[in-house]
Amino acid sequence: MNIKPVIILSRGAGVFVDPDGGMEMVRDGDENRNRINALLEELEAEVGGQVTILEELLVSNPTDFESLSEPQNQIDALVVYVLGVTPIDALLRWQGPIIAFSGQYTPALALYAVGEERELRGDLFVALDYADIRKVLRILEVKKSLAHTQIVLFGFPASWHLRWYGFPDLEAIRRKVGLQFIPVELRELIEMVKKVDPAKAASLADAWLNEAHQVLEPTLEHLQQSAAAYLAMEQMIERRGAQAMAINCLEITQSPKFSGQIINPCMGMLHLRDKGIPSGCEMDIPGLLTMLLLGNLSQKPAFLGNIVRADPQRNVIKMSHCILPTRMPGFDKEPLPYTLRDYHGRKGVTAFTEVPSGIKVTLARAHRNLERIVALTGEVLTCEDTTFCRNTLTIQIHNAREFVQQAEGNHHALVFGDHLDDMEVLSSVLGCKFHPV
Repeated sequence: MNIKPVIILSRGAGVFVDPDGGMEMVRDGDENRNRINALLEELEAEVGGQVTILEELLVSNPTDFESLSEPQNQIDALVVYVLGVTPIDALLRWQGPIIAFSGQYTPALALYAVGEERELRGDLFVALDYADIRKVLRILEVKKSLAHTQIVLFGFPASWHLRWYGFPDLEAIRRKVGLQFIPVELRELIEMVKKVDPAKAASLADAWLNEAHQVLEPTLEHLQQSAAAYLAMEQMIERRGAQAMAINCLEITQSPKFSGQIINPCMGMLHLRDKGIPSGCEMDIPGLLTMLLLGNLSQKPAFLGNIVRADPQRNVIKMSHCILPTRMPGFDKEPLPYTLRDYHGRKGVTAFTEVPSGIKVTLARAHRNLERIVALTGEVLTCEDTTFCRNTLTIQIHNAREFVQQAEGNHHALVFGDHLDDMEVLSSVLGCKFHPV
């Protein structure tokens, strides 16, 4: 990301607030320049490793803002140091995120300038310190990454599926955040599975066997078929330059026309998620979008699960599905142990992934057209190996009844850690209503 520092002065004079609350107006040009240079050096030290810092703009009168509209390096955000009083109407007409800052823990001038304006737009922020600036820049980076994300859709849902789910308006999502969708027919995926090198599939299946904490029902044949499905999906995603996928897996597992041609894709999707490629079940695009948001914020893979029970007396929910990534603690952390199991008590391959109790988690689901996001935090109480579906987490939350009443749908994305505040800021940046539970 490219950020441009903008230094607002009062007719060339700088106003600096000291830790005790006193204000000092510096009129000497050299002294002002030295203090501004010190601030820019501080900005470089605090966020320079995260972004590219462009040349600063000094503003002493409103006409100085005009240069922001001139052709120049792409500016992703402005960091505006409010060190004086100058009309900022021209600044607020700039189409892009603005972070107002008037010094570490000294917000007075920034609040003077834009405190009320924040209510008018979701990409205007007041930073109290450099931690706030880093947080906003990280969230803006998530938004920018969405505009460069392409999603492969393996098999559009059948008509009954469209009635069951509120299928999103893909063009509306593209206009809102820039996501691109690439439809691929299931028969094309099946043809790719047939072309997978059997030796590569066998080698990958052996690796899964060696990594597994335990192996119960799956046969070697089923593991090799599952590995072939993974290799086919991975290759098709790479060929299309995509960064995420969703699949109409219900048609694969339930339609007779695909019987014997491709195995359930669960194990392959687990490993795609472990590689940082969000993969949505049942062509649930809103669920996948939520996985993208939470995954990019947390830099961890997401679990996507059904809310199979909600107890309002104990404020406990159960979240269940067949694909629980082993890298939930983080891509650079030790993977969670897993046991290779069958699929819904029948042929196929899934994995039971062991999640320890006491883990703090964030859950969320976005409206199908990214108009609203409902999010909450909780704590994992237990992780059980169940059959339909394989992984079931029991989670303590704040208010189970309100959660069910506010939920946008069934599938919810879950990541390790508390990311509720970041999710609220991201919702604002994306123009989504945010509802914490």
